[in-house]
Amino acid sequence: MQKNRVIFFQIKEHKEKLKKIIQVSYKHFINKKNLLIKTSDRASVKFVDELLWTHPVDSFLPHSISEVKCDDFIVITDSSNNLNESTHLFNLNQDAVDLDNSYKVIYDFDDYTSKGKQQNSKKRFEMYKSLNYQIESH
Repeated sequence: MQKNRVIFFQIKEHKEKLKKIIQVSYKHFINKKNLLIKTSDRASVKFVDELLWTHPVDSFLPHSISEVKCDDFIVITDSSNNLNESTHLFNLNQDAVDLDNSYKVIYDFDDYTSKGKQQNSKKRFEMYKSLNYQIESH
């Protein structure tokens, strides 16, 4: 049985975060694989929504904002539920999220853009480690 895994993207500048969100979302959309993007609040949901509507620059990435179950490939939410039954989660929360085993791959940031964000990244790393997730760093 394959372990659940976490892919940590090392981030030193804010623009690197935006680039990774776009790249991962694009990859999932092209491959028709569901992706759930979890944020901590409505302002973050709106920010990611705008990002995906304006990038890539010559196009956009179809997605939805939802608080209820849906069938869209890319869903942005601040809900704790797996709304599109995705096996892939992009965690944009600074704190640990409520995890269930339905997520086979979790994308997260090892964020060096500030001391506080770095400490939060370390806490999430420790949580994933305590759950015996396979952890990769990119």
